[in-house]
Amino acid sequence: MQIKPPDAPLQGDEAARIRPRLVQVENFLEVSKTRAAYGVTGHGQTVAVLDTGINEKHRDFGSRILARRDFTKGGGEKGYGDAPDGNGHGTNVAGIIAADGMHTGIAPEANIISLKVISDHDGGNFTWLNNALRWVLANHKMFGISVICMSLGDGENYTSDNLDSIGIASETSGLINELAEARVTTVIAAGNDYHKYKEQGMSFPAILGNCISVGAVYDSNEGSFEYQSGAKAFSTKAGQITPFSQRLHHSQSRWVYTKIFAPGAPITSTGIDGTDTSSTQHGTSQATPVVCGVILLIQQFMMRELGWRSSVQEIRDFLSFGGVTIYDGDDENDNVPHTGQMYKRVDPLGALYEARRSILQ
Repeated sequence: MQIKPPDAPLQGDEAARIRPRLVQVENFLEVSKTRAAYGVTGHGQTVAVLDTGINEKHRDFGSRILARRDFTKGGGEKGYGDAPDGNGHGTNVAGIIAADGMHTGIAPEANIISLKVISDHDGGNFTWLNNALRWVLANHKMFGISVICMSLGDGENYTSDNLDSIGIASETSGLINELAEARVTTVIAAGNDYHKYKEQGMSFPAILGNCISVGAVYDSNEGSFEYQSGAKAFSTKAGQITPFSQRLHHSQSRWVYTKIFAPGAPITSTGIDGTDTSSTQHGTSQATPVVCGVILLIQQFMMRELGWRSSVQEIRDFLSFGGVTIYDGDDENDNVPHTGQMYKRVDPLGALYEARRSILQ
């Protein structure tokens, strides 16, 4: 079983849209205001990014990359001690979470573990992914890992986590459950193939219940976009669900559904060509690290106030209760059907408020 390669680029010229920082995400979500209000930056927290590797020389990361492993070349559950990124997807994702230099991520003082589970050009497989998850299980205490970012999926569309047809699914699910017991939250992209399926669902492994699955919205009015998948947004605005984002409402299942939406298009972050470069990408892959960054802020706050991290269920509640309600079909102007359902979009201030409220109760 193969992991789908990273998101296909947009048709047309993206260069004119490149921005030097995550300005629209910052402004839309009031991230700077949240960090100042609660005194959080991600300091002392670590995210494991399971992706295409990382540009460790970029000044966005400094000395905060604590470990790198490449599981695509063999090496079993230990991998090899480097994770070069010849694709750019993993570096863009890591920058959204924790850049602090040319760009500013959501949690700019967090540490990073880069685990390469997707090759530069040919996708990946779930044996590599599971080996990386086992590595996190064995090393999360040593490195203080509180969040795993998985901007990947198999490109399918599921409405249930009864996945007997996927031989490796129970193994992946079991590892994510073990990580949840250790209070390590796994955050997974819902998938980018809504135009293809035109019905509710999510890819694997986002469909697994014990994770935080993430859909994508636009972060501002960026005009129109046409994607290689065939999805088209004729106009855009902040908070509008992207036409590519897979989605599954909780009315279909009380356990497996799209837990939260976040800005995922277009997101400018760290690039792979040198120490001072940018890249702009679209996808639930970009929304997922936004949520990871918010969780790192929450966990820093909880560690400071209580001395321990919140559970996955508590994190889910903070994101949901503190989130903004969005409606699928009210302002979307695109070429895909809409569910007519309400979902939650991440709000960092609201999530931290809910975390603080849980302590005071």
